[in-house]
Amino acid sequence: MKIEITEARQTDTPAIATLHIKARRLAMPYLPRLYTERETREWFATIVGDRPEVCWIARLNGKVVGYMVLDGVNLDHLYVDPDAQGQCVGSSLLKKAKSLSPNRLVLWTFQQNTRARAFYEARGFLAVASTDGRNEEGLPDVQYEWQEP
Repeated sequence: MKIEITEARQTDTPAIATLHIKARRLAMPYLPRLYTERETREWFATIVGDRPEVCWIARLNGKVVGYMVLDGVNLDHLYVDPDAQGQCVGSSLLKKAKSLSPNRLVLWTFQQNTRARAFYEARGFLAVASTDGRNEEGLPDVQYEWQEP
């Protein structure tokens, strides 16, 4: 199985939004649902192609199974379809992020997201800050940073 990483196109937004909604519901059921599915889909339609951030997708056998949003050194999202986790999708996206920002990457994740935290820590990210929930979900989070050794 070959994972293909490409820059997202506007036509990919429905698949990205579906993946995002599914991943948050299944992998992070503790998150409050702040937006309707329609609002989430509308938001994704605006982030692909219309902003300085670049959205990248991972395809496995032609299906979108992961995505990330990268803005310089800031990795704002990295989501993998729960059915595709453990198949190197996240690692492939992260490898692409490191190739685009080869010296440093910064990201935030929820403190409760122990699977994501273990994923990033296993790939050289260090926890550098945390909050008690200064985000729209109101949940404690942790900032990670990776620097090229």
